[in-house]
Amino acid sequence: MVIEYKGIKLRFVETDDAAFIVSIRNNEKKSRFISKTSPDVNAQKEWILSYKEREQQKKEFYFIAFDENNEEYATYRVYKIDSGLPEIGSWVSKPEYSNIKNSIKVDIAVKNYVLNELGFDTLQFEVRKQNTSVNSYHKLFQPELIRSDDENNYYLLKKDTFNTILPNILKKFKI
Repeated sequence: MVIEYKGIKLRFVETDDAAFIVSIRNNEKKSRFISKTSPDVNAQKEWILSYKEREQQKKEFYFIAFDENNEEYATYRVYKIDSGLPEIGSWVSKPEYSNIKNSIKVDIAVKNYVLNELGFDTLQFEVRKQNTSVNSYHKLFQPELIRSDDENNYYLLKKDTFNTILPNILKKFKI
């Protein structure tokens, strides 16, 4: 399956993507605000194989994003689908990738997919408190902050809010 959104494409992760995933998730700059990932590419391949089972059961989706030049540049996941309250996360772009608009498009495409394509009324996500720029970005969508702990802010985003706010976000970022 491929999701197309305003010039970018997202496709499901395959085992051949393991080296790319390990490289961006273990980058010193990018890994500061995400859960740790083993630097072992073979371990990542094994994880992807177990993920592919969850994908087949429609419990989880893991995407690789490609830009207009067919360059892979980001990842994003949807998980806990079977709980009825899906969570989005693992949103990481290549450290040297400079097209901020395309990174934003990945987030919008995944949120849109969960809320409007899969048909959920609400999605959840968490952001490390120290990741102030990503917290500020997500707040543009007016999610509900449901709780906070020492490390993370936990948010809920409703479909109606997303669909109402989206035109303003697209205009703000000239997308």
